[in-house]
Amino acid sequence: MSRLLLMALLAAISGCTLGPDYKPPVFQHNEQWHSESMIKSEGKQPAEGSLWWQQFNDPLLAGLITQTMQGNRDLAVALANIERAKGLRREVAAGYLPTLDAGGSASRSRYSRQTGFGANTGTRSTFSAALDASWELDLFGRTRRSVEAADAQIEGTQAARQALMLSLTAEVAVSYFELRGLQRQMQMTMRDIELLKEVEEIAQARAELGVASDMDQSQARGERENIEAGLPNLQAEITARIYRISVLTGQAPEFYAATLKQDRPLPVVTDRVPVGLRSQMLKRRPDVRQAERELAAATATIGVARANMFPSFSLTGSAGSSARVFTDLFTPATLTRSIGALLNWPLFAGGALSAGVDIAEADTQAALARYEQSVLLALEDAESALMRYASEWQTLKRLRAAEASRKHAYEIARLRYEAGQDTFLLMLDAERALITTRNNVVSSETRVLTTLAQLYKALGGAWQPA
Repeated sequence: MSRLLLMALLAAISGCTLGPDYKPPVFQHNEQWHSESMIKSEGKQPAEGSLWWQQFNDPLLAGLITQTMQGNRDLAVALANIERAKGLRREVAAGYLPTLDAGGSASRSRYSRQTGFGANTGTRSTFSAALDASWELDLFGRTRRSVEAADAQIEGTQAARQALMLSLTAEVAVSYFELRGLQRQMQMTMRDIELLKEVEEIAQARAELGVASDMDQSQARGERENIEAGLPNLQAEITARIYRISVLTGQAPEFYAATLKQDRPLPVVTDRVPVGLRSQMLKRRPDVRQAERELAAATATIGVARANMFPSFSLTGSAGSSARVFTDLFTPATLTRSIGALLNWPLFAGGALSAGVDIAEADTQAALARYEQSVLLALEDAESALMRYASEWQTLKRLRAAEASRKHAYEIARLRYEAGQDTFLLMLDAERALITTRNNVVSSETRVLTTLAQLYKALGGAWQPA
Protein backbone atom coordinates (compact mmCIF):
# COMPACT_ATOMS: atom_id res chain seq x y z
CA MET A 1 0.00 0.00 0.00
CA SER A 2 2.90 2.40 0.69
CA ARG A 3 4.30 1.72 -2.78
CA LEU A 4 0.84 2.33 -4.25
CA LEU A 5 0.58 5.71 -2.54
CA LEU A 6 4.10 6.64 -3.66
CA MET A 7 3.29 5.74 -7.27
CA ALA A 8 0.09 7.79 -7.15
CA LEU A 9 1.89 10.85 -5.78
CA LEU A 10 4.60 10.56 -8.45
CA ALA A 11 1.93 10.30 -11.12
CA ALA A 12 0.21 13.41 -9.77
CA ILE A 13 3.47 15.37 -9.75
CA SER A 14 4.42 14.33 -13.26
CA GLY A 15 0.85 14.59 -14.64
CA CYS A 16 0.44 16.43 -17.92
CA THR A 17 -2.03 19.20 -18.74
CA LEU A 18 -3.96 18.46 -21.90
CA GLY A 19 -5.25 21.03 -24.37
CA PRO A 20 -3.60 24.06 -26.01
CA ASP A 21 -1.88 26.68 -23.87
CA TYR A 22 -3.60 30.01 -24.43
CA LYS A 23 -1.79 32.81 -26.22
CA PRO A 24 -3.48 36.18 -26.78
CA PRO A 25 -4.31 36.61 -30.48
CA VAL A 26 -2.53 39.24 -32.55
CA PHE A 27 -4.78 41.31 -34.78
CA GLN A 28 -2.99 43.25 -37.50
CA HIS A 29 -4.17 46.83 -37.98
CA ASN A 30 -2.90 50.27 -38.86
CA GLU A 31 -1.85 52.41 -35.88
CA GLN A 32 -2.84 55.74 -37.45
CA TRP A 33 -6.34 57.15 -37.33
CA HIS A 34 -8.02 57.69 -40.67
CA SER A 35 -10.14 60.55 -39.27
CA GLU A 36 -7.25 62.22 -37.46
CA SER A 37 -6.61 64.64 -40.34
CA MET A 38 -10.06 66.16 -39.79
CA ILE A 39 -9.37 67.33 -36.23
CA LYS A 40 -6.73 69.14 -34.23
CA SER A 41 -5.31 66.03 -32.65
CA GLU A 42 -2.63 66.34 -30.01
CA GLY A 43 -1.50 62.80 -30.82
CA LYS A 44 -0.70 61.92 -27.23
CA GLN A 45 -1.99 59.16 -25.02
CA PRO A 46 -5.05 60.08 -22.92
CA ALA A 47 -4.41 59.88 -19.19
CA GLU A 48 -5.30 56.44 -17.86
CA GLY A 49 -8.12 56.49 -15.35
CA SER A 50 -8.66 60.23 -15.56
CA LEU A 51 -12.19 61.47 -15.01
CA TRP A 52 -13.01 62.96 -18.39
CA TRP A 53 -16.14 64.78 -17.21
CA GLN A 54 -14.16 66.94 -14.78
CA GLN A 55 -12.93 69.06 -17.69
CA PHE A 56 -16.40 70.66 -17.85
CA ASN A 57 -16.08 72.09 -14.31
CA ASP A 58 -19.69 71.09 -13.59
CA PRO A 59 -20.04 69.69 -10.05
CA LEU A 60 -23.65 68.70 -10.72
CA LEU A 61 -22.68 66.51 -13.69
CA ALA A 62 -19.87 64.93 -11.64
CA GLY A 63 -22.28 64.23 -8.81
CA LEU A 64 -24.81 62.62 -11.15
CA ILE A 65 -22.17 60.30 -12.59
CA THR A 66 -20.97 59.37 -9.08
CA GLN A 67 -24.53 58.61 -8.04
CA THR A 68 -24.96 56.47 -11.16
CA MET A 69 -21.90 54.41 -10.25
CA GLN A 70 -23.35 53.83 -6.80
CA GLY A 71 -27.06 53.36 -7.43
CA ASN A 72 -27.61 52.07 -10.98
CA ARG A 73 -29.46 48.75 -10.90
CA ASP A 74 -27.79 47.34 -14.02
CA LEU A 75 -24.42 47.83 -12.32
CA ALA A 76 -25.73 45.94 -9.28
CA VAL A 77 -26.57 43.02 -11.59
CA ALA A 78 -23.09 43.19 -13.13
CA LEU A 79 -21.50 43.14 -9.68
CA ALA A 80 -23.58 40.10 -8.73
CA ASN A 81 -22.38 38.38 -11.92
CA ILE A 82 -18.78 38.94 -10.82
CA GLU A 83 -19.47 37.42 -7.41
CA ARG A 84 -21.16 34.46 -9.09
CA ALA A 85 -18.13 33.91 -11.34
CA LYS A 86 -15.87 33.98 -8.28
CA GLY A 87 -18.09 31.40 -6.61
CA LEU A 88 -17.87 29.14 -9.65
CA ARG A 89 -14.09 29.47 -9.54
CA ARG A 90 -13.96 28.38 -5.91
CA GLU A 91 -16.22 25.46 -6.79
CA VAL A 92 -13.95 24.11 -9.53
CA ALA A 93 -10.78 24.84 -7.52
CA ALA A 94 -12.09 22.57 -4.79
CA GLY A 95 -11.05 19.70 -7.07
CA TYR A 96 -7.43 20.28 -6.00
CA LEU A 97 -8.24 19.19 -2.42
CA PRO A 98 -9.49 15.93 -0.94
CA THR A 99 -13.03 15.56 0.31
CA LEU A 100 -13.78 14.47 3.86
CA ASP A 101 -17.18 13.19 5.00
CA ALA A 102 -18.29 12.32 8.53
CA GLY A 103 -21.15 9.97 9.30
CA GLY A 104 -22.70 8.05 12.13
CA SER A 105 -25.61 5.74 12.78
CA ALA A 106 -27.47 4.15 15.67
CA SER A 107 -30.08 1.40 15.41
CA ARG A 108 -31.96 -1.06 17.64
CA SER A 109 -33.45 -4.17 16.07
CA ARG A 110 -35.50 -7.14 17.36
CA TYR A 111 -35.10 -10.45 15.52
CA SER A 112 -37.45 -13.42 15.44
CA ARG A 113 -36.73 -16.24 17.89
CA GLN A 114 -38.22 -18.76 15.44
CA THR A 115 -36.29 -17.87 12.30
CA GLY A 116 -33.17 -16.41 13.85
CA PHE A 117 -30.04 -18.39 14.70
CA GLY A 118 -27.46 -17.76 17.36
CA ALA A 119 -26.68 -14.07 17.75
CA ASN A 120 -29.40 -13.12 15.27
CA THR A 121 -32.18 -13.62 17.82
CA GLY A 122 -33.65 -11.30 20.36
CA THR A 123 -32.93 -7.56 20.50
CA ARG A 124 -29.62 -5.93 19.63
CA SER A 125 -28.21 -2.39 19.20
CA THR A 126 -25.63 -1.18 16.72
CA PHE A 127 -23.61 2.06 16.83
CA SER A 128 -21.12 3.27 14.24
CA ALA A 129 -19.15 6.41 13.32
CA ALA A 130 -16.76 6.95 10.42
CA LEU A 131 -14.68 9.49 8.53
CA ASP A 132 -14.44 8.90 4.76
CA ALA A 133 -11.82 10.68 2.62
CA SER A 134 -11.38 10.77 -1.15
CA TRP A 135 -8.87 12.57 -3.34
CA GLU A 136 -8.97 12.56 -7.13
CA LEU A 137 -5.51 13.23 -8.58
CA ASP A 138 -5.45 15.78 -11.39
CA LEU A 139 -3.30 13.64 -13.68
CA PHE A 140 -4.38 15.16 -16.98
CA GLY A 141 -5.14 18.74 -15.97
CA ARG A 142 -8.94 18.63 -15.85
CA THR A 143 -9.03 20.71 -12.70
CA ARG A 144 -6.20 22.97 -13.81
CA ARG A 145 -7.93 23.80 -17.08
CA SER A 146 -11.26 24.28 -15.31
CA VAL A 147 -9.67 26.79 -12.92
CA GLU A 148 -7.97 28.50 -15.86
CA ALA A 149 -11.34 28.87 -17.60
CA ALA A 150 -12.98 30.13 -14.39
CA ASP A 151 -10.26 32.76 -13.91
CA ALA A 152 -10.82 34.02 -17.45
CA GLN A 153 -14.56 34.12 -16.89
CA ILE A 154 -14.08 36.25 -13.75
CA GLU A 155 -11.99 38.72 -15.72
CA GLY A 156 -14.58 38.65 -18.50
CA THR A 157 -17.40 39.58 -16.12
CA GLN A 158 -15.24 42.35 -14.66
CA ALA A 159 -14.65 43.70 -18.17
CA ALA A 160 -18.40 43.50 -18.83
CA ARG A 161 -19.04 45.62 -15.74
CA GLN A 162 -16.44 48.16 -16.88
CA ALA A 163 -18.09 48.29 -20.31
CA LEU A 164 -21.44 48.96 -18.63
CA MET A 165 -19.91 51.71 -16.48
CA LEU A 166 -18.41 53.25 -19.60
CA SER A 167 -21.77 53.17 -21.36
CA LEU A 168 -23.66 54.58 -18.37
CA THR A 169 -21.31 57.52 -17.80
CA ALA A 170 -21.61 58.42 -21.48
CA GLU A 171 -25.40 58.11 -21.38
CA VAL A 172 -25.68 60.29 -18.28
CA ALA A 173 -23.46 62.91 -19.89
CA VAL A 174 -25.38 62.82 -23.19
CA SER A 175 -28.72 63.17 -21.39
CA TYR A 176 -27.34 66.01 -19.26
CA PHE A 177 -25.97 67.89 -22.28
CA GLU A 178 -29.23 67.41 -24.17
CA LEU A 179 -31.10 68.75 -21.14
CA ARG A 180 -28.94 71.87 -21.01
CA GLY A 181 -29.26 72.29 -24.77
CA LEU A 182 -33.06 72.08 -24.58
CA GLN A 183 -33.10 74.60 -21.75
CA ARG A 184 -30.92 76.89 -23.85
CA GLN A 185 -33.32 76.41 -26.75
CA MET A 186 -36.18 77.31 -24.43
CA GLN A 187 -34.39 80.53 -23.49
CA MET A 188 -33.73 81.34 -27.15
CA THR A 189 -37.38 80.68 -28.00
CA MET A 190 -38.51 83.09 -25.28
CA ARG A 191 -36.12 85.70 -26.70
CA ASP A 192 -37.48 85.06 -30.20
CA ILE A 193 -41.04 85.55 -28.91
CA GLU A 194 -40.03 88.88 -27.37
CA LEU A 195 -38.41 89.87 -30.66
CA LEU A 196 -41.55 88.97 -32.57
CA LYS A 197 -43.62 90.99 -30.12
CA GLU A 198 -41.46 94.02 -30.91
CA VAL A 199 -41.97 93.43 -34.63
CA GLU A 200 -45.70 93.10 -34.02
CA GLU A 201 -45.74 96.42 -32.18
CA ILE A 202 -43.85 98.09 -35.03
CA ALA A 203 -46.35 96.74 -37.55
CA GLN A 204 -49.25 97.90 -35.37
CA ALA A 205 -47.79 101.40 -35.00
CA ARG A 206 -47.25 101.69 -38.76
CA ALA A 207 -50.79 100.47 -39.40
CA GLU A 208 -52.18 103.12 -37.03
CA LEU A 209 -50.18 105.77 -38.91
CA GLY A 210 -51.67 104.52 -42.16
CA VAL A 211 -48.32 103.68 -43.74
CA ALA A 212 -48.87 99.89 -43.50
CA SER A 213 -51.79 97.50 -43.75
CA ASP A 214 -53.30 95.31 -41.04
CA MET A 215 -51.86 92.37 -42.96
CA ASP A 216 -48.39 93.14 -41.56
CA GLN A 217 -49.70 93.01 -38.00
CA SER A 218 -51.56 89.73 -38.67
CA GLN A 219 -48.46 88.14 -40.16
CA ALA A 220 -46.36 89.22 -37.17
CA ARG A 221 -48.95 87.84 -34.75
CA GLY A 222 -49.17 84.54 -36.63
CA GLU A 223 -45.39 84.14 -36.62
CA ARG A 224 -45.25 84.74 -32.87
CA GLU A 225 -48.04 82.25 -32.19
CA ASN A 226 -46.29 79.67 -34.38
CA ILE A 227 -43.11 79.98 -32.28
CA GLU A 228 -45.11 79.80 -29.03
CA ALA A 229 -46.69 76.54 -30.21
CA GLY A 230 -43.33 74.79 -29.86
CA LEU A 231 -42.95 75.59 -26.14
CA PRO A 232 -44.97 72.61 -24.76
CA ASN A 233 -42.92 70.12 -26.78
CA LEU A 234 -39.68 71.68 -25.55
CA GLN A 235 -40.88 71.44 -21.96
CA ALA A 236 -41.87 67.81 -22.46
CA GLU A 237 -38.42 66.93 -23.84
CA ILE A 238 -36.76 68.69 -20.89
CA THR A 239 -38.84 66.69 -18.43
CA ALA A 240 -38.10 63.44 -20.29
CA ARG A 241 -34.34 64.05 -19.99
CA ILE A 242 -34.72 64.70 -16.25
CA TYR A 243 -36.63 61.43 -15.87
CA ARG A 244 -33.94 59.54 -17.78
CA ILE A 245 -31.11 60.94 -15.68
CA SER A 246 -32.95 60.13 -12.44
CA VAL A 247 -33.53 56.50 -13.44
CA LEU A 248 -29.91 56.09 -14.57
CA THR A 249 -28.80 57.14 -11.09
CA GLY A 250 -31.10 54.54 -9.54
CA GLN A 251 -33.79 56.97 -8.38
CA ALA A 252 -37.45 57.56 -9.17
CA PRO A 253 -38.04 59.57 -12.40
CA GLU A 254 -39.01 62.76 -10.58
CA PHE A 255 -36.13 62.64 -8.07
CA TYR A 256 -33.97 65.32 -9.76
CA ALA A 257 -36.85 67.40 -11.13
CA ALA A 258 -36.29 70.37 -8.82
CA THR A 259 -32.48 70.26 -9.13
CA LEU A 260 -32.21 69.92 -12.89
CA LYS A 261 -34.94 72.39 -13.83
CA GLN A 262 -32.61 75.21 -12.83
CA ASP A 263 -31.05 76.51 -16.03
CA ARG A 264 -27.28 76.26 -16.47
CA PRO A 265 -25.16 77.19 -19.47
CA LEU A 266 -23.72 74.62 -21.83
CA PRO A 267 -20.09 73.74 -20.99
CA VAL A 268 -17.37 75.08 -23.28
CA VAL A 269 -14.93 72.54 -24.73
CA THR A 270 -11.92 72.62 -27.02
CA ASP A 271 -11.65 70.96 -30.42
CA ARG A 272 -8.26 69.42 -29.56
CA VAL A 273 -8.49 65.70 -28.90
CA PRO A 274 -5.68 63.56 -27.37
CA VAL A 275 -6.50 60.23 -29.00
CA GLY A 276 -3.23 58.29 -28.76
CA LEU A 277 -2.70 55.24 -30.96
CA ARG A 278 -5.21 52.67 -32.10
CA SER A 279 -3.49 49.89 -30.15
CA GLN A 280 -3.73 51.95 -26.96
CA MET A 281 -7.43 52.45 -27.56
CA LEU A 282 -7.96 48.71 -28.05
CA LYS A 283 -6.22 47.97 -24.74
CA ARG A 284 -8.57 50.38 -22.97
CA ARG A 285 -11.79 49.12 -24.55
CA PRO A 286 -13.49 46.81 -22.01
CA ASP A 287 -15.63 45.13 -24.68
CA VAL A 288 -12.46 44.02 -26.51
CA ARG A 289 -11.02 42.84 -23.20
CA GLN A 290 -14.20 40.90 -22.46
CA ALA A 291 -14.10 39.16 -25.85
CA GLU A 292 -10.42 38.26 -25.34
CA ARG A 293 -11.12 36.76 -21.90
CA GLU A 294 -14.03 34.75 -23.31
CA LEU A 295 -11.62 33.38 -25.91
CA ALA A 296 -9.19 32.40 -23.13
CA ALA A 297 -11.97 30.60 -21.23
CA ALA A 298 -13.09 28.75 -24.35
CA THR A 299 -9.50 27.66 -25.06
CA ALA A 300 -9.19 26.21 -21.56
CA THR A 301 -12.35 24.15 -21.99
CA ILE A 302 -10.62 22.22 -24.79
CA GLY A 303 -8.22 20.84 -22.17
CA VAL A 304 -11.15 19.92 -19.92
CA ALA A 305 -12.87 18.07 -22.75
CA ARG A 306 -9.69 16.19 -23.68
CA ALA A 307 -9.00 15.24 -20.06
CA ASN A 308 -12.45 13.65 -19.88
CA MET A 309 -11.22 11.04 -22.40
CA PHE A 310 -8.48 9.81 -20.06
CA PRO A 311 -8.68 7.79 -16.84
CA SER A 312 -9.23 9.34 -13.44
CA PHE A 313 -7.35 8.04 -10.39
CA SER A 314 -8.62 8.53 -6.84
CA LEU A 315 -7.26 7.63 -3.42
CA THR A 316 -9.84 6.63 -0.83
CA GLY A 317 -9.62 6.05 2.89
CA SER A 318 -11.93 5.47 5.81
CA ALA A 319 -11.53 5.32 9.59
CA GLY A 320 -14.23 4.68 12.16
CA SER A 321 -15.68 2.54 14.87
CA SER A 322 -18.54 0.04 15.08
CA ALA A 323 -19.90 -1.34 18.37
CA ARG A 324 -23.00 -2.86 19.94
CA VAL A 325 -22.68 -0.67 23.02
CA PHE A 326 -22.41 3.09 22.64
CA THR A 327 -19.76 3.40 25.36
CA ASP A 328 -17.54 0.96 23.46
CA LEU A 329 -17.23 3.27 20.45
CA PHE A 330 -13.64 4.22 19.63
CA THR A 331 -12.19 1.56 21.94
CA PRO A 332 -9.35 -0.41 20.31
CA ALA A 333 -11.49 -3.45 19.71
CA THR A 334 -14.14 -1.51 17.74
CA LEU A 335 -11.91 0.57 15.45
CA THR A 336 -12.14 0.08 11.67
CA ARG A 337 -10.06 1.46 8.81
CA SER A 338 -9.55 1.02 5.10
CA ILE A 339 -7.42 2.55 2.33
CA GLY A 340 -7.53 2.00 -1.39
CA ALA A 341 -7.29 3.40 -4.86
CA LEU A 342 -9.89 3.78 -7.59
CA LEU A 343 -9.25 3.84 -11.33
CA ASN A 344 -12.01 4.89 -13.70
CA TRP A 345 -11.44 4.94 -17.48
CA PRO A 346 -14.32 5.58 -19.88
CA LEU A 347 -13.29 3.15 -22.63
CA PHE A 348 -16.44 3.55 -24.71
CA ALA A 349 -19.10 6.25 -24.61
CA GLY A 350 -20.52 6.08 -28.10
CA GLY A 351 -18.41 9.00 -29.34
CA ALA A 352 -19.75 11.43 -26.73
CA LEU A 353 -16.31 12.28 -25.34
CA SER A 354 -14.74 13.01 -28.73
CA ALA A 355 -17.82 15.04 -29.60
CA GLY A 356 -17.21 17.08 -26.46
CA VAL A 357 -13.74 17.94 -27.74
CA ASP A 358 -15.17 18.94 -31.11
CA ILE A 359 -17.73 21.16 -29.39
CA ALA A 360 -15.05 22.86 -27.27
CA GLU A 361 -12.85 23.48 -30.34
CA ALA A 362 -15.81 24.88 -32.28
CA ASP A 363 -16.69 27.17 -29.33
CA THR A 364 -13.09 28.41 -29.33
CA GLN A 365 -13.20 29.18 -33.06
CA ALA A 366 -16.43 31.11 -32.52
CA ALA A 367 -14.88 33.01 -29.59
CA LEU A 368 -11.89 33.92 -31.76
CA ALA A 369 -14.20 35.25 -34.48
CA ARG A 370 -16.12 37.27 -31.86
CA TYR A 371 -12.88 38.74 -30.56
CA GLU A 372 -11.76 39.76 -34.05
CA GLN A 373 -15.19 41.25 -34.69
CA SER A 374 -14.99 43.21 -31.42
CA VAL A 375 -11.68 44.71 -32.57
CA LEU A 376 -13.19 45.73 -35.91
CA LEU A 377 -16.26 47.22 -34.23
CA ALA A 378 -14.07 49.12 -31.76
CA LEU A 379 -12.02 50.61 -34.61
CA GLU A 380 -15.19 51.51 -36.49
CA ASP A 381 -16.77 53.04 -33.39
CA ALA A 382 -13.72 55.17 -32.59
CA GLU A 383 -13.21 56.31 -36.20
CA SER A 384 -16.88 57.25 -36.53
CA ALA A 385 -16.86 59.12 -33.21
CA LEU A 386 -13.77 61.08 -34.24
CA MET A 387 -15.32 61.94 -37.58
CA ARG A 388 -18.63 63.05 -36.03
CA TYR A 389 -16.88 65.20 -33.44
CA ALA A 390 -14.67 66.86 -36.04
CA SER A 391 -17.55 67.39 -38.46
CA GLU A 392 -19.77 68.90 -35.79
CA TRP A 393 -17.06 71.39 -34.86
CA GLN A 394 -16.82 72.48 -38.50
CA THR A 395 -20.61 72.79 -38.66
CA LEU A 396 -20.70 74.87 -35.48
CA LYS A 397 -18.06 77.30 -36.69
CA ARG A 398 -19.93 77.88 -39.95
CA LEU A 399 -23.26 78.25 -38.17
CA ARG A 400 -21.79 80.90 -35.87
CA ALA A 401 -20.55 82.82 -38.90
CA ALA A 402 -23.99 82.45 -40.52
CA GLU A 403 -25.65 83.70 -37.31
CA ALA A 404 -23.56 86.86 -37.35
CA SER A 405 -24.38 87.46 -41.03
CA ARG A 406 -28.11 86.89 -40.60
CA LYS A 407 -28.24 89.08 -37.52
CA HIS A 408 -26.69 91.88 -39.53
CA ALA A 409 -29.13 91.25 -42.40
CA TYR A 410 -32.10 91.34 -40.03
CA GLU A 411 -30.99 94.65 -38.50
CA ILE A 412 -30.72 96.18 -41.94
CA ALA A 413 -34.11 94.80 -43.02
CA ARG A 414 -35.73 96.15 -39.86
CA LEU A 415 -34.29 99.63 -40.34
CA ARG A 416 -35.38 99.67 -43.98
CA TYR A 417 -38.91 98.53 -43.05
CA GLU A 418 -39.21 101.21 -40.35
CA ALA A 419 -38.07 103.75 -42.92
CA GLY A 420 -40.66 102.47 -45.41
CA GLN A 421 -38.04 101.36 -47.93
CA ASP A 422 -38.84 97.59 -47.83
CA THR A 423 -41.92 95.46 -47.31
CA PHE A 424 -42.79 93.75 -44.07
CA LEU A 425 -42.39 90.36 -45.71
CA LEU A 426 -38.69 90.99 -46.38
CA MET A 427 -38.10 91.88 -42.73
CA LEU A 428 -40.11 88.86 -41.59
CA ASP A 429 -38.07 86.54 -43.81
CA ALA A 430 -34.85 87.95 -42.40
CA GLU A 431 -36.18 87.44 -38.89
CA ARG A 432 -37.19 83.84 -39.63
CA ALA A 433 -33.73 83.11 -41.01
CA LEU A 434 -32.09 84.57 -37.90
CA ILE A 435 -34.31 82.55 -35.53
CA THR A 436 -33.66 79.33 -37.46
CA THR A 437 -29.90 79.89 -37.45
CA ARG A 438 -29.87 80.68 -33.74
CA ASN A 439 -31.67 77.42 -33.00
CA ASN A 440 -29.27 75.56 -35.26
CA VAL A 441 -26.31 77.03 -33.35
CA VAL A 442 -27.74 75.84 -30.03
CA SER A 443 -28.43 72.39 -31.49
CA SER A 444 -24.89 72.19 -32.87
CA GLU A 445 -23.35 73.28 -29.56
CA THR A 446 -25.31 70.48 -27.88
CA ARG A 447 -24.20 67.94 -30.48
CA VAL A 448 -20.56 68.92 -29.98
CA LEU A 449 -20.90 67.93 -26.34
CA THR A 450 -22.88 64.76 -26.98
CA THR A 451 -20.46 63.60 -29.68
CA LEU A 452 -17.62 64.35 -27.26
CA ALA A 453 -19.23 62.01 -24.72
CA GLN A 454 -19.61 59.36 -27.41
CA LEU A 455 -15.97 59.88 -28.36
CA TYR A 456 -14.95 59.33 -24.74
CA LYS A 457 -16.91 56.08 -24.79
CA ALA A 458 -15.39 55.00 -28.12
CA LEU A 459 -11.82 55.66 -26.92
CA GLY A 460 -12.33 53.33 -23.99
CA GLY A 461 -12.86 55.71 -21.11
CA ALA A 462 -9.49 57.42 -20.70
CA TRP A 463 -9.47 61.15 -21.35
CA GLN A 464 -7.23 64.10 -20.74
CA PRO A 465 -8.34 67.73 -21.10
CA ALA A 466 -6.30 69.75 -23.56
